[in-house]
Amino acid sequence: MYNLLVVDDEFWMCAGLKKIIDRLDVPFTVTDSACDGRQALAKLEGGQFDAIITDINMPVMDGLEMMKEMRERQFKQPVIIVSAYHEFEYARTAMRLGAVDYLIKPVKNEELSAVLTNLQDLVSRRKEGPPAETETAADFTGLGGGVELVQTVLGTIERSYMEDLSLAILADQAGFNSSYLSRLFKIETGKGFVQYLREVRMKHACRMLKDTSLTNIEIAKQVGYWDEKHFRRTFKKDFGMTPGEYREKYQSKK
Repeated sequence: MYNLLVVDDEFWMCAGLKKIIDRLDVPFTVTDSACDGRQALAKLEGGQFDAIITDINMPVMDGLEMMKEMRERQFKQPVIIVSAYHEFEYARTAMRLGAVDYLIKPVKNEELSAVLTNLQDLVSRRKEGPPAETETAADFTGLGGGVELVQTVLGTIERSYMEDLSLAILADQAGFNSSYLSRLFKIETGKGFVQYLREVRMKHACRMLKDTSLTNIEIAKQVGYWDEKHFRRTFKKDFGMTPGEYREKYQSKK
């Protein structure tokens, strides 16, 4: 069983999370709570906690300040943040400070269960130590916060957009749950994985149409589309013209 510290200035929120988590089929229990970041830091100094769930907006010391202080004091516990929908930018900042996941208020049981299941994988791996580096997972070892994971995925997309990429494949290579990676990807980029990958592919397709004499079929294959008709339909949907029309319009201006 893993120990959780819940940090929230509203007592009912701490008590409610404890009751919900006790009913969920997850190996976590809330062993203590704190009403602000400063109190949480004091409890981290003296207690044994495997992870933290914290609100963002709190008096005395908010969740973001607490996370900054945790980094300075080298506390390694993974942090899940809880925020209201309108606090999206706060949530993004927290992810960049190293938060591993987030929940939107009001917290739903099924979402909390999914987040804690992902957290279980992370905590158990950390307790076991870093995994042996392999060829497929080498780029992902040693990652800190969720933002670093997303940045690594973005780099992989930019290098390998022509390959058969999927979020499930990249999550498996990184050793993370695909739904967890999907949530991180969306909060960091503001886009879904499929949309982002398509935009990268179309960007390179536009470059090839303007700067090379490759045929549409050759370009389609080079940007990851083995079906030229699918490539043409997708291109027209994004740009309002066919690849041939795009080439004629922009090559004529060179």
